[in-house]
Amino acid sequence: MIRGDLDRLRRVRLFLLDMDGTFSIGPHMIPGSDRFLDRVRETGRRALFLTNNSSADGTRYAARFAAMGVTVPVAEILTSGAATAAILHREGVRRVYLLGTPSLEEEFSEAGLALTPDTAEMVVLGFDRTLTYEKLRTACALLRTGLPFVVTNPDVNCPTPDGPIPDAGSFMAAIEASTGRRPDRVIGKPNPDFLRGAMAGAGIGADATAMVGDRLYTDVAAGNAAGVLSVLVLSGESTAGMIEGSAHRPGVVADRLESMIPFLD
Repeated sequence: MIRGDLDRLRRVRLFLLDMDGTFSIGPHMIPGSDRFLDRVRETGRRALFLTNNSSADGTRYAARFAAMGVTVPVAEILTSGAATAAILHREGVRRVYLLGTPSLEEEFSEAGLALTPDTAEMVVLGFDRTLTYEKLRTACALLRTGLPFVVTNPDVNCPTPDGPIPDAGSFMAAIEASTGRRPDRVIGKPNPDFLRGAMAGAGIGADATAMVGDRLYTDVAAGNAAGVLSVLVLSGESTAGMIEGSAHRPGVVADRLESMIPFLD
């Protein structure tokens, strides 16, 4: 099933693809995703992966693709974690208290950011699969002193083969309940700057770009804010029934990536 602005879909030259719930669920590829990616490349189009999942870095995602039999260069994988580290360093931040996985900690360190609670300039929350009570307690204590609060992504759940699991948005809600603090910034989708950076790097404008994902409040919202074609796939978190009550309306709705193949000729 596919419906919506299919004429505009045919004109797309750059596909910005979400990963979890769109291309794959955990280590398992959604059927037909590889055929879609092959067709994108065969027709001279480009695909970049933009994931809000900050629990792993580009190298680990490339390895995950390889395990599914798909080749995706690290340079074509953009994570909200890497984007957050790069933006903060560029803005002059040097010391943060980070709630994140060892992989995200490594990315921040490689970007030149020291990870410390003692002299932290801000608190950064990622999708931390290693989250502990002590991490939450320390973060809340620092936020009560007035430190800035940055979140890599607002996703409430992450789809897995065993069902959804709490993502950074759930941890964000727990911190708000304790401290009353909402994040000062969210770097990943729905922030349209995440998409604009990818388009600038590819040299392709919004009129020839599509953002494809399974979440209305991140993927579709970001696509609409950036002025690109937003495509909702129903292979992950969102269902068709959620669209009617959402403020974020997709330009195209498809069962999964494979459904778009006929419109790439």
